[in-house]
Amino acid sequence: MKKITLYLRLLSESMKMAYGSLVSNKLRSFLSVLGITIGIFLVILVFTLVDSLETNIKQSVQSLGKNVIYVDKWEWSGGGSDYPWWKFLSRPDAKLEEVEELQKFPVNNYLDAVSYTHSRMADVKKDVKTVEDVSIEGYTEDFSKIEDLELENGRFFNTFEDINGKAVAVIGYNVAKGLFDKPTDALGQNISLLGKQTLVIGVFKYQGDNLINIDFDDKIAVPIRYLEYATGTRGGGRLIIKVNENINEDLVYYELLGAMRSIRRLKPSDDDNFSLNKISFLTETIGDFFKSVNAFGLIIGMFSLLVGGFGVANIMFVSVKERTNIIGVQKALGAKNEFILIQFLTEAVILSLIGGIIGILLTAGLASILNLVLEKFVDSGFRLILSKENIFTGMFFSTVIGLLSGFVPAYGASQLQPVEAMRSK
Repeated sequence: MKKITLYLRLLSESMKMAYGSLVSNKLRSFLSVLGITIGIFLVILVFTLVDSLETNIKQSVQSLGKNVIYVDKWEWSGGGSDYPWWKFLSRPDAKLEEVEELQKFPVNNYLDAVSYTHSRMADVKKDVKTVEDVSIEGYTEDFSKIEDLELENGRFFNTFEDINGKAVAVIGYNVAKGLFDKPTDALGQNISLLGKQTLVIGVFKYQGDNLINIDFDDKIAVPIRYLEYATGTRGGGRLIIKVNENINEDLVYYELLGAMRSIRRLKPSDDDNFSLNKISFLTETIGDFFKSVNAFGLIIGMFSLLVGGFGVANIMFVSVKERTNIIGVQKALGAKNEFILIQFLTEAVILSLIGGIIGILLTAGLASILNLVLEKFVDSGFRLILSKENIFTGMFFSTVIGLLSGFVPAYGASQLQPVEAMRSK
């Protein structure tokens, strides 16, 4: 207990002396702090940008649905070099009929909903107003069970409209704004879509831009059979399957794999001519990518911190030289080596921590300004987020740089002989 009290008193005295030294040499302290500030600012800014980008992308991806598996000809994770891209290209597209066929297999007991989707780009008109290149998304009615569709007003199409391919549509907020004076005026109106008059039965709630454009603001959802009838095309789509909440997704994945192979009538020796893509595939791939980006950003930031560390070390060497007489007097009065060591180490760490705190505050300020610009002028859903982990990282790096850059001069000061130190000029 006495030792702990002694060390606490020692640390307190060291901090007081370090503070006095920093205050009495303002310009020198400022230059040392500046180097660390720039280094920490760059490191934390890179981490914040990367983490914010990763978070925003993952949130966009999660909007595709939870516990959802996509049956597609393409593999989201790339498939690896052992499966060339032209093999993916030669695979058959998913078909609407496969929805009904899949419901005949035991795996259907584990599924909450199965939908089929296909899309087509087209211009949409209402009287003299036109919105060009709108993505017309065809779905089966079960899609409303898979994704949480928020509507400004109206409704999604029902089973009767789905099966009979009725000319009805749920339009995106931006599309409604382009065709009508007010988006809410669109409900119950007919628009010209794919050369046919189509009744608007709903308007999607405004979602705002996101990094990978997963929203309905600039899209129109129609029954898939209506889209196939209007375009005269079939196939070219994919299945969207939602697994029951209380069922293990990995178990269903392999059950679904077997069912799809049976539907496609594949022999045991045949390769799969489809891909089962889980949302987790995307999030894992995104996570791995951003780990590499973070590592690269850390390397760049460490160069800046290294320069700042050399600045602190240089200032500490000067400080030791200037205070050699004082060190000699302290040691002659009984100050131990560890007291001198801690005294100068504390000074170096305080310098670095001040620089780190300023760097973190600069990052927080810049993030707030950029978020304000993104919200007010860009209308983007992207936001910069300075996390607690990054704040801790900044403080940790500041402390480590202070200890490393201050150790050599502090150790040299602690080893000075009292008589020689007092005689030095």
